Amino acid sequence: MSLLLLVLVLGTPALAQDDTESDTEPTLSQKQQRKFNELFFLAEKEKNLGNLKEALEIYDQLYRMSASNATVCYELARLYAESGEQENALFYAERAVELAPDNKWFMILLASVYREFDMPEKEVAIFQQLVNKVPDNPDYRYELAVAHLNNEEPKKAIGELNKLEELVGLNEMITDQKKQIYLEMGDLDGAAREIEKLIEAFPRELDYYGTLGQMYQINGFEDKAYDIYQKMLEIAPEDPRPHLDLAEYYRQTGKFEKSVFHLKKAMASPYLDIDKKVPVLLSLYNVSEKDTTLRKEAFIMLEDVIRTNPENPKAYAVYGDFLNRDGRSKEALEAYQKAVSLEGGNKFEIWEQILLLEAQLEQFKSLAEDAPKAVELFPNQPLPYFFAGVGFNLTEDYDEATYYLEEGLNYVIGNPRLKEQFYTQLADVYHKLELHNKSDGYFDKALSLNGNNPTALNNYAYYLSVRGEKLDKALEMTQKSNTLAPNNATFLDTWAWVHYQRGEYKEALEKMEKALSLGGDRFGEVMEHYGDILLKNGQKEKALEAYQKAKTLGDTSDAIDGKINKLATP
Repeated sequence: MSLLLLVLVLGTPALAQDDTESDTEPTLSQKQQRKFNELFFLAEKEKNLGNLKEALEIYDQLYRMSASNATVCYELARLYAESGEQENALFYAERAVELAPDNKWFMILLASVYREFDMPEKEVAIFQQLVNKVPDNPDYRYELAVAHLNNEEPKKAIGELNKLEELVGLNEMITDQKKQIYLEMGDLDGAAREIEKLIEAFPRELDYYGTLGQMYQINGFEDKAYDIYQKMLEIAPEDPRPHLDLAEYYRQTGKFEKSVFHLKKAMASPYLDIDKKVPVLLSLYNVSEKDTTLRKEAFIMLEDVIRTNPENPKAYAVYGDFLNRDGRSKEALEAYQKAVSLEGGNKFEIWEQILLLEAQLEQFKSLAEDAPKAVELFPNQPLPYFFAGVGFNLTEDYDEATYYLEEGLNYVIGNPRLKEQFYTQLADVYHKLELHNKSDGYFDKALSLNGNNPTALNNYAYYLSVRGEKLDKALEMTQKSNTLAPNNATFLDTWAWVHYQRGEYKEALEKMEKALSLGGDRFGEVMEHYGDILLKNGQKEKALEAYQKAKTLGDTSDAIDGKINKLATP
C-alpha cells in the first residue's frame, strides 16, 4: 500500500477541538464553537459517504472560521492530495505540521504528499525527523529507506535497511529489498552476500539457494550457478526445484538431453504443485511445435503429470491442448471432457474447445447435448448458444435451434463476425421451417455485415432458386460466391441450378460439368440435379445414368424413383 493511500485509509487522527489555537487568532465563542463542531462532523459524514466535493467545501468553510485548526488543514491536505491538486495539498499539509509539529500523523501526511509530488529531499527530511523522535519504530525506518531510494541515495537506503534489520532481525523482505538495490547498483557480490545470510540462517531452505543460483546464471556466472544447483541436489535429491533450475541451466547452455532429463524428473514429481507444472508445459507447447523429438518428450511428461495429478482438471486441459495441436482431435475431446468432469474443471475455455471439436468431428448429437449444458454454466457467453443452435439444426430439432440462436443473439456484443454467423444459421433454420420471409431477412442481415460471405451468398441463392423466386438476385449472388471461392463443387452446383431454374439449360450444363470434375459426383443431390439438367438438354440416356448413380449415393429428393422409372420404361 502506498504511503498516501495508507494515510487516506487511516482517517482523521485527532478531534478538531483538541488542536492548539494560535495566540493571534481570536478564540471562537461558545456559539461559534458549536457551529464549528456541527460543520466538522457534517464534513466527516460527507467524506465517509464519498461526497468529496461537498466535504471539501465544508472543510474550506471551517478553515475560514479557524485557520489555526490543524485537523482541518490535515483534512484539506488529504482531499487535495487525493484529487491531485499539488499546490493546495502542499500548503495545507505544511500548515498542519506548522500548527501541530509533534503530531506524527500530520508529519506522515506531509511526507506522503512530498512523495506523491516527487519531492524526495523534503520527504527524507520528514522521515528523518520521525526516526530521530522514535528510533526504534521499524515503520519509520523502512519509509526513510524508501525515501532515500526515491532521492537516488541507494547506499543510505541500504544503511537504513541494515538498521531496520538490527531492530526486527533477519527478514526475507528486507533482504530482498537490499538485494534489489545492490543489483541496481551493479554490485552482484553485495546482492549475493544478502542471500547467503539467509542460507546461513536457514541452510535447508532450497528457495534461497535457487534464488542465488538463478541470480548467478542471469548475470553470466554459469559455473557458480551450477555449483549452487548441485548443492540443492545434495540437500534434497527428490525435490523438483533443483531439477527445474538445472533444466533451465542446461537449456541455456545448449545441453538439450540433460535439460529434458531434469525437466522430466521435475514433471514426474508428486511434490511439484500443478500450478508450477502448467506454465512449464505451456512453454513446451510453444517450443515443441516444430521439434518432433521435444514433442515426444512433452507427451511423456504430460502422462507423468496426469499420473501424479489424476484428479486435477488442469492436467487434462493441457493434455487436450497438446493432442489438439497434434491433430488427435478425438483424443483431445476425451481429455477436455475428462477435465470438465472433475471438480474445478468447468472453465469456459475448456467447454469452448469441447464444442468446437464436436462440431469439427460432426458429432452433432453430442453437440446438441453438451452446448445447452455450457449455456447453463455460462449464460452470458454467446458461443454456447450458437453451438446449441448448430447442434439442434443438424439433428433436425428446428424449434430448439431457433430458441438458442435467437436467445444467444442478445449476448453478441462487439463481435460482428459472430453475429454474422448467428444470422446465417438462423436463415438456414427458418428456411427448413419454410418461414421464408424470416429466412431471407436473416440472410440480408448477414450480408449487410459482410457482403463477401461466400457461404451466405451461396445458400441464399440456392434457397431462392429452389423456390423459383428472385432469380436475378440469385444469379448475382451465386456468381459472386463463385468468384470469392472458385472451384467449389457445391457453389458451382448452386450456379448451375440457378441457370436451370431460369431456363438457361446450356449454361446450367456447363457449370454442372465443372462441378462434377471437382468432386461433385460424390453427392446424390448434385447427381440428381445433373440428371435434371441433362434431361432438359435432350440427353435422356445420360440423365438416366445420373439418376441411378444419385440413388446409389443417397441424399436425393423423394421423386428420384419416379424419374428413373419414367426414363427406364420403353
